[in-house]
Amino acid sequence: MSISSPTLRENCQPYTKFVALMETLKALHVMVASVMADLTALRRTVLEDPEFADLYAEHLRDATDTTRPLLAEAMECYEKMISDERESPSLDN
Repeated sequence: MSISSPTLRENCQPYTKFVALMETLKALHVMVASVMADLTALRRTVLEDPEFADLYAEHLRDATDTTRPLLAEAMECYEKMISDERESPSLDN
Protein backbone atom coordinates (compact mmCIF):
# COMPACT_ATOMS: atom_id res chain seq x y z
CA MET A 1 0.00 0.00 0.00
CA SER A 2 1.50 3.35 -0.97
CA ILE A 3 1.45 6.54 1.09
CA SER A 4 -0.92 8.10 -1.45
CA SER A 5 -3.59 5.56 -0.57
CA PRO A 6 -6.63 7.35 0.92
CA THR A 7 -7.00 4.76 3.65
CA LEU A 8 -3.42 5.14 4.86
CA ARG A 9 -3.55 8.92 4.53
CA GLU A 10 -6.83 8.97 6.48
CA ASN A 11 -5.33 6.82 9.23
CA CYS A 12 -2.46 9.28 9.58
CA GLN A 13 -4.76 12.18 10.41
CA PRO A 14 -4.46 13.40 14.01
CA TYR A 15 -8.24 13.48 14.53
CA THR A 16 -8.55 9.83 13.44
CA LYS A 17 -5.91 8.82 15.94
CA PHE A 18 -7.60 10.91 18.62
CA VAL A 19 -10.96 9.21 18.03
CA ALA A 20 -9.32 5.78 18.22
CA LEU A 21 -7.55 6.81 21.42
CA MET A 22 -10.79 8.02 22.99
CA GLU A 23 -12.60 4.80 22.06
CA THR A 24 -9.80 2.77 23.66
CA LEU A 25 -9.83 4.97 26.76
CA LYS A 26 -13.59 4.55 27.00
CA ALA A 27 -13.28 0.75 26.89
CA LEU A 28 -10.54 0.81 29.52
CA HIS A 29 -12.68 3.00 31.76
CA VAL A 30 -15.50 0.46 31.62
CA MET A 31 -13.12 -2.39 32.46
CA VAL A 32 -11.61 -0.51 35.41
CA ALA A 33 -15.07 0.29 36.76
CA SER A 34 -16.05 -3.37 36.49
CA VAL A 35 -12.94 -4.54 38.31
CA MET A 36 -13.44 -1.94 41.05
CA ALA A 37 -17.06 -3.01 41.57
CA ASP A 38 -16.03 -6.67 41.69
CA LEU A 39 -13.28 -5.97 44.22
CA THR A 40 -15.63 -3.95 46.39
CA ALA A 41 -18.17 -6.77 46.44
CA LEU A 42 -15.50 -9.38 47.11
CA ARG A 43 -13.98 -7.36 49.96
CA ARG A 44 -17.37 -6.84 51.61
CA THR A 45 -18.21 -10.55 51.29
CA VAL A 46 -14.91 -11.73 52.78
CA LEU A 47 -15.21 -9.28 55.67
CA GLU A 48 -18.82 -10.21 56.44
CA ASP A 49 -18.96 -13.94 55.76
CA PRO A 50 -16.81 -15.69 53.16
CA GLU A 51 -19.04 -18.78 53.01
CA PHE A 52 -22.00 -17.16 51.30
CA ALA A 53 -21.71 -16.78 47.54
CA ASP A 54 -25.19 -15.28 47.30
CA LEU A 55 -24.05 -12.52 49.62
CA TYR A 56 -21.20 -11.83 47.20
CA ALA A 57 -23.66 -11.60 44.33
CA GLU A 58 -25.77 -9.15 46.33
CA HIS A 59 -22.74 -7.03 47.15
CA LEU A 60 -21.68 -7.07 43.52
CA ARG A 61 -25.15 -5.90 42.48
CA ASP A 62 -25.01 -3.11 45.08
CA ALA A 63 -21.56 -1.99 43.96
CA THR A 64 -22.63 -2.05 40.32
CA ASP A 65 -25.79 -0.07 41.06
CA THR A 66 -23.73 2.53 42.89
CA THR A 67 -21.19 2.99 40.11
CA ARG A 68 -23.58 2.71 37.15
CA PRO A 69 -24.69 6.41 37.14
CA LEU A 70 -21.10 7.64 37.37
CA LEU A 71 -19.99 5.31 34.60
CA ALA A 72 -22.94 6.35 32.41
CA GLU A 73 -21.99 10.00 32.81
CA ALA A 74 -18.36 9.26 31.90
CA MET A 75 -19.48 7.30 28.83
CA GLU A 76 -21.66 10.22 27.71
CA CYS A 77 -18.66 12.54 28.00
CA TYR A 78 -16.51 10.16 25.95
CA GLU A 79 -19.23 9.83 23.31
CA LYS A 80 -19.55 13.62 23.09
CA MET A 81 -15.79 14.08 22.69
CA ILE A 82 -15.65 11.36 20.03
CA SER A 83 -18.66 12.79 18.20
CA ASP A 84 -17.30 16.34 18.36
CA GLU A 85 -13.95 15.19 17.02
CA ARG A 86 -15.55 13.21 14.19
CA GLU A 87 -17.65 16.20 13.19
CA SER A 88 -14.81 18.71 13.30
CA PRO A 89 -13.08 19.53 10.03
CA SER A 90 -9.85 17.63 9.53
CA LEU A 91 -6.60 19.52 9.44
CA ASP A 92 -4.24 18.41 6.70
CA ASN A 93 -0.63 18.77 7.79
